[in-house]
Amino acid sequence: MSGSDDPDKTIGDTNMRWTRRDARTANEGMKICNLTGPGLSSRFGVGAADLGAMVEAPNGDIVAVFGDTWRDALVGSSDWRSPVVLIGSREAGGPVVWHRAGGPDPGYARQLWPYIHDSPPWKHGGFSTVIPSDLLRVGNDLYLHAMVIRGFPAVAWTEIWRSADNGVTWGHMGAGAAFAADLHDGLAQSWTWDFDPDDGWVYVISTAFQSGSGMILRRVRPDGIGDRSAYIGWGYRDGAWAWGNPPTVITPDGETWRETTFRRIGVGQQANWILGGFCISDSGLSYRVLASPTDNVHRRVKTTPIAEIHDWRREDHAGGRVGQAYGGYIIPGSTLDDAHGVHLAVSQWNTRTNWPYRVMQFATTLSSVSVTPNSSVLAQRIPDWLATLEAHRGVAGTAGEKLDAARMALDALQRALEGRSW
Repeated sequence: MSGSDDPDKTIGDTNMRWTRRDARTANEGMKICNLTGPGLSSRFGVGAADLGAMVEAPNGDIVAVFGDTWRDALVGSSDWRSPVVLIGSREAGGPVVWHRAGGPDPGYARQLWPYIHDSPPWKHGGFSTVIPSDLLRVGNDLYLHAMVIRGFPAVAWTEIWRSADNGVTWGHMGAGAAFAADLHDGLAQSWTWDFDPDDGWVYVISTAFQSGSGMILRRVRPDGIGDRSAYIGWGYRDGAWAWGNPPTVITPDGETWRETTFRRIGVGQQANWILGGFCISDSGLSYRVLASPTDNVHRRVKTTPIAEIHDWRREDHAGGRVGQAYGGYIIPGSTLDDAHGVHLAVSQWNTRTNWPYRVMQFATTLSSVSVTPNSSVLAQRIPDWLATLEAHRGVAGTAGEKLDAARMALDALQRALEGRSW
């Protein structure tokens, strides 16, 4: 925490929310509020929780799924559960507000299905916890992909559950909806997915949860979600990308991702796809906007609005610097091409003190690939372009004078956007 910037400042003070953020560069995330913790989710027995992937339910509610959860505001306190669901709503541009818990008791967020949180020597079920990956909506049904963990972060297998009542109750989809931890060389452990109503496919992005990895892409028809043999890979073979090939990593070499988020924003031909999440190699939460699920990720600008820092004394939530940040799921109602239109569920966990361990709501600006960037979006992208230039300095075949010239041009553009002549 730096100076007078209070990372716990919520959306209630509207002037404070915007004034503090506007004084900083547009590529930084802006904190809106805390989403879990005392006075927010504790009345549902959710004192400490993380993750918080969200989807809009058929009835218009927002359904959020959380990982390892405890009753009090401290990791390791009483009543360990995972996954749990909270259900709420959100006004345009505002915070998510919780109205009830998922499960049989609307007043208390119970574990969605019964099991024992086991530990070595593994005599009570053989796994320690179940961590949710992401939620999906297709028509009137919601789907939850989850990872069964046998000692964090080792994945034993993954599986899919389904809800037909707006996220209140959940049922396992059967033996066909269980996936081996080593599927696709272990790159199909942690999922994010969304449905394209225009072509009728569900698109699945996945990574290796245990170590982080590049991303792979698959797709499946809705009626095959519970059948692991129905998933089709997007891969490179014989000089071309095609469906039906073994899936090939779609992200640039050297990028390492863990929790990810993939959402279709907009309608019809104007729809774009946001792809991002916790990028270990960036030490932060990074995002790209794609024209389609099979767009060339290498050619799309990546921005990092949330920086993960390990020195908690340097936290600055108003400027997008968050102690031990991860997650970064897109919140329903997000929009492209609007200032602070993309809202994110950001987790943080102080692993030394075990609090804070919570989910927060941040906002940032992203532009669609079909729209000419305005000054706000250009200002957002410049720091990332500058970082890319510096990353190439010293690389064989890269002329230093050309990099210097490009940097001077970007510096001049940034000054112009900020209304400065020097």
